[in-house]
Amino acid sequence: MWLDNCRAGIDLNLQRMNEFKKEWKQNFKVIHVGGTNGKGSVCNFIAAVLSKKYKVGLYTSPHLKRINERIRINGVEIDNEEMERYSWLCKYGFTYFEALTALALKYFEEHGIDYAVIEVGMGGRLDATNIVKPEITIITNVAIEHTQWLGNSIEEIAMEKAGIIKGSPVVTASKEKALEIIKKIAKEKGAELYIEGEHFKWNRYQNGFLIEADEKYFIKPKMNAIYQGSNISMAVKALELLGMEKEDIIQGIESVIIPARMERIGRFIIDGAHNPAAIQAFVTALEKMGEKPVIIFGAMKDKNIKKMIELLQKISDKIIVTRAKNERAMKPEKIANLCRNAIVAKSVEEAIEIAEEEGRTIAIVGSLYLAGEARSYIKSKNFD
Repeated sequence: MWLDNCRAGIDLNLQRMNEFKKEWKQNFKVIHVGGTNGKGSVCNFIAAVLSKKYKVGLYTSPHLKRINERIRINGVEIDNEEMERYSWLCKYGFTYFEALTALALKYFEEHGIDYAVIEVGMGGRLDATNIVKPEITIITNVAIEHTQWLGNSIEEIAMEKAGIIKGSPVVTASKEKALEIIKKIAKEKGAELYIEGEHFKWNRYQNGFLIEADEKYFIKPKMNAIYQGSNISMAVKALELLGMEKEDIIQGIESVIIPARMERIGRFIIDGAHNPAAIQAFVTALEKMGEKPVIIFGAMKDKNIKKMIELLQKISDKIIVTRAKNERAMKPEKIANLCRNAIVAKSVEEAIEIAEEEGRTIAIVGSLYLAGEARSYIKSKNFD
């Protein structure tokens, strides 16, 4: 596919996207979602509710199995033939992610959608998606990640994430130093700010969540991990601002299933958590479930692997380290040097076979690439 011929790597620079913008017309409303963790879940919750009444495009990343998963209209993936139609975008000299973003925006423009829910790729200020004019901006939260591109402190990273704020309402669950930066930028841009804990709240209740925003909601999502409470509450607030009705909000959110978000298949729990903040949320969710699983772990080279391992060792006495089939993946032998008594597996398949011998719950975590490979193998072998 033509996308494979695009420039590899990351080049945070809006010059090429601004050139593309001259040939692109935003003829739909946009919900722009940035932040460190929870972006994909928030995007899917919002798209599911909006699609009850509107034609809705959804652009998220990364994918688990097929690139087509990243671009959808009312839940239907773009097909390969459609993707090939946009090969002319090569002329801009895009990076891979820029090309995919331009493809999605052009596809949405030509298919007459009402709304697009668009997930930021990395950071925000210089991200390829930041040529859109949003109805609502969401910044889920801010944690240390991608330091070589975004900065080494929460404040620096928050500045990058807040770069997607325009003049429209902003919804966030950010805290402390990050929140102060977001408040400052929102004020400068004249954007109304809605903050978790002040303008909307959530609590765990029975097997669901109580959400308090303009209205009160009891939502029992299929994606029921404790960390989804914050994601659901942000989605609810944004949907209220868009004028969606209470019943549609509840039904839409309750219908969402996203693979590799605390997903259970038989004895396996699969999650795409890939930074310390997300791993902490994953560990907390497992503790609430009373699980002490065997862990299969693999991560990309640019991640804080040492911290992630430290967190995982609190809930597991057995960690199997491996790598996804991705050039950015850290070699398992190097990860093993950071662990107590880790078992090294050369492949995801081998890791699963070793873990199966334990006869207890198996949690697979560390990257969405790892999660996608593991999920495909588990389903092909009918382990569930």
